Amino acid sequence: MSTWSDEDRQVSIKFNSGGLEQLIKARESEDVEIDRLDTMDGEALSPIQVNEVALDGRRIFLKSKWEIKINSGERLDMAVASRSGNDRSTLGGFPMELISQSHEQAQTVNFISQGPDSSGNTSMMMLAQFDRPRTIRIYGNGIKFRPTIDRHEYDTAFLKVCLSIYENGINYNLKERRVLFHSGSGSTSLPNFMQMHNNLYSINLDQLIDVEEGDSVALEFNLSANLTNGGGVDNRMVSISLYDLDGDVYCEEDSFFEPSKAKFIFIHDILERLTTICSSMEGSFYSKYFGRTELGYPVDGPGAMVGGTHGFWIRQFDKLPLSTPIIQNLFKPLTTSLRDSVNSCHAVFNVGMGIEEINNRERVRIEPLSYFYNSNVTIKLPNQVKKLKRSISSEHYCSAIEIGYDNGGIYSEAQGLDEPNGKTNWTTTITRVKKTFSKISNFRADSYGKEFARRKPVSRYDSLDTQYDEDKWLLDLKRGLGSVFLERKWQDDFSQQPTGIFAPDTATNLRLSPFNMMLHHGYIIASGLSKYPLDYIRYGSSTANSQLKTKLIGGNEYSENGNIINSELGTPRFVNEYIDFEHECDFDIMQQVQGTTVILGNEIPNFYGTVEFINENGDIEKGFLISLKPNAKGQWRLLKSIR
Repeated sequence: MSTWSDEDRQVSIKFNSGGLEQLIKARESEDVEIDRLDTMDGEALSPIQVNEVALDGRRIFLKSKWEIKINSGERLDMAVASRSGNDRSTLGGFPMELISQSHEQAQTVNFISQGPDSSGNTSMMMLAQFDRPRTIRIYGNGIKFRPTIDRHEYDTAFLKVCLSIYENGINYNLKERRVLFHSGSGSTSLPNFMQMHNNLYSINLDQLIDVEEGDSVALEFNLSANLTNGGGVDNRMVSISLYDLDGDVYCEEDSFFEPSKAKFIFIHDILERLTTICSSMEGSFYSKYFGRTELGYPVDGPGAMVGGTHGFWIRQFDKLPLSTPIIQNLFKPLTTSLRDSVNSCHAVFNVGMGIEEINNRERVRIEPLSYFYNSNVTIKLPNQVKKLKRSISSEHYCSAIEIGYDNGGIYSEAQGLDEPNGKTNWTTTITRVKKTFSKISNFRADSYGKEFARRKPVSRYDSLDTQYDEDKWLLDLKRGLGSVFLERKWQDDFSQQPTGIFAPDTATNLRLSPFNMMLHHGYIIASGLSKYPLDYIRYGSSTANSQLKTKLIGGNEYSENGNIINSELGTPRFVNEYIDFEHECDFDIMQQVQGTTVILGNEIPNFYGTVEFINENGDIEKGFLISLKPNAKGQWRLLKSIR
């Protein structure tokens, strides 16, 4: 009874307000662990059904970049010396500043000269300690250096520039050395060692390398000399100085990680569980849109195969085994609120939530928003209305559109923007109203972020925290063989291969891109643009890959950075006009308001249909019921129907 009001001794209560609504409103913003076994009132719950999805893996293009540079006039020194006539060698990594990092193994290199040449150290490695076998390409642009010979007591001497691969992790044992530049003495090679003095050299670097787990890679100088006693020199030495180092070095990789599996919960079951946790009422949720045949629905709804998971499950963490004094289990359950879950589903799929009463029992109903704007007449008012007033529903006009996800599109692990599922902005032809149509999902849908989390499995990184662990993802799925579900690929939903994206065959959640989200909301946006059918909604900016182009089966091809003509948004269901009037609410009218109508085999609450009334001119008009105070006068507010 919290919605009652008393005015002039007339008590009014929202006709559709009841106990379930108040419980939901009071608790919908509370974050809860989805697998909890009791409600907020302490009532016992059975375990929620957890399913398994096969994650084939997303191919990701990685590109790291370094700049080779020392300040003008500065130099790097290398030297070998011996009193006993031994061969001596020393190594020094090219000094390189890491500019952009896609590879976790990439690091800035400091020049430290050390010997012998059969082992290295961490500071020399441009790529240190790979976590798994990979094929990488390392190439350079404008790599230059100028050597000067400072001291030269030697029998033979060599200066080499090498791309070297080291193995055995932190031991850095030499595995392979690829010589890119070689200068020797005598007839050993050209140019002659002494002829190098004060000459500027350029290096060609373009190497494809297969690395194994534990391997590291260095771009290095290698100074070697044979030093003998005699000739009146007690301590023989070869020393050089390196000037004018310059150039860029890149590492590229078409990276892939072996397939894995992850746990998830269907969105229907998440919404149902959250409703029950808030209300302590079993069976208080219904959704044909997200319903599945296994749950007793006649068919799978359009959103039946949408699942939800989080970073811990993607990384294959689980709540078992429990932590012990010796081993700590870092797992945290999927945690969310009913409000965040419903708002995310509304943003992505344009579904709405209502509370309806079926057989004297209330339940939460989540369906496409069109379900709540049914154009069929379900309530007819017999008399001409009184005190009619019309006003603009300004909230349905928007000058800007913002659609997408709180997270997605920007990563420290990958250079460039290839992930499309971020946040996108468009502008409309409306200029007199400054209002943004904003639909942002708290659940993520980016396959890149999911893949970066997946590449840190608990089997290898059991004590590592990542930025993705507690983030939640939507999964666009299909049935597989047996009980394991599969992620949908472009072949399942699009008539041609998407373009503007790397490795489209491995991309997932493409149907959930911001542009496709906007299409779901098209007829709502169109209500404010109906006077401008030939104008466009124009792309503004995006936090993600806006080059993606997709063409749904039976639809048009659209680019994420494209414009769309207003007439393609769909037919609006309402006019942006409120109609307020008075009409008495007797028993028969309230029976209509609180009743249901079977439309195309579906039982629809009448207040989701249109109200037919006689307007101030004696004409029949229709509108969607926004509010009703069923007092003696009967105060109605409608949103004018387009038909």
